[in-house]
Amino acid sequence: MFSIFKPYHLLCLALLMRGGLAFAQTSQFEGLNLRAGFGSISQNIFKANMVYLANPNVPVYSPSADLNSTVLILGAGYTKALDDRFTLGLEFNMSAHDSKSIHSMNYLGPTAYGVNMWNTNQFTLSVAPGYLLTPDTLVYSKIGTLRVTTMCSNDIGSACASNHLQGINFGLGVKQIFKDSDTYFYIESNKNQLFSASLTTLSNPVSYTLNASSINFIFGIGRHFH
Repeated sequence: MFSIFKPYHLLCLALLMRGGLAFAQTSQFEGLNLRAGFGSISQNIFKANMVYLANPNVPVYSPSADLNSTVLILGAGYTKALDDRFTLGLEFNMSAHDSKSIHSMNYLGPTAYGVNMWNTNQFTLSVAPGYLLTPDTLVYSKIGTLRVTTMCSNDIGSACASNHLQGINFGLGVKQIFKDSDTYFYIESNKNQLFSASLTTLSNPVSYTLNASSINFIFGIGRHFH
């Protein structure tokens, strides 16, 4: 009887060991992680439905504006291994380096006014499902919420009445664990889209319905704490 079931027992043991090893490979990405990244950001602002409040009958026109600048990201997250291939993470990121403002021209009838707009601080909170591509490589996607503190002023220094805007964050990335280490290198790209929002300058007032987006590309390093 023992000789009949012995091969079956050995097969089960081998499968369990294989599954345990694979799960262990996945779980090396588990736990709290801290990271820092540096890269570039491409920003676009389009303002529509603008109204010159001092005289609503004056036509207002504003073209889109673009800017490329550098960005520094600091982040923290927690990742859980779901099985031998899939993980689920929660990530928080903040821009630790103020992005440059975009200077655009707004035309009120025959008169042109310059306006500076875009973020000084940006925070994202995202869910990040991942897939183990190799024992040391995890690919992942991100979707979450975005909050931006936005600069808005005209050439004479008039600030906006409201400057805290909400949006949505999408991202793709890859993590590569250094051999025999909890430290990893990562590459990530994000698309950040602001929800449509209304801003109004306080003097010589102009009301903007703001639409804006950005794309960043980040290289960074992080560490897992199991």
